[in-house]
Amino acid sequence: MRETKKSRFANIVLAFCLAITAMLGLSACSSDEPTVTESEAFVNDMKDAVKIINDMVAQQPGMTQIMLASDVEQPTQKYGMWVMPYYPSDAIKKFTMTVPIKNGSEFFVTCISAATDKTWQMDQDGKMTEAAAK
Repeated sequence: MRETKKSRFANIVLAFCLAITAMLGLSACSSDEPTVTESEAFVNDMKDAVKIINDMVAQQPGMTQIMLASDVEQPTQKYGMWVMPYYPSDAIKKFTMTVPIKNGSEFFVTCISAATDKTWQMDQDGKMTEAAAK
């Protein structure tokens, strides 16, 4: 049995399309980073919080928690911990004020987006992930 030229061409095109689809699917699955659909302002606010904490941890090693607060003008010690000024934009609906610090420098800043109402975490290295729903 002989394939006609049209049938053979159709099979080649189909094989090509399947190969491209498979490659795109694999490249999408191979990404370790989630797609962050939040505004630049939201991401920058989270980065600012991480920087504030990283800077304080570098100055005061051994802390076990730090507080971010928008009602203080300068770093101060209250409640047995450092309270750091943090003034996020309107992109952040809510943020967790008390941030536990583990192993001397590991922590997560947790914020809720005003735009999407999703909860996000950013670690001390700036890696941002969507927090699991509770």
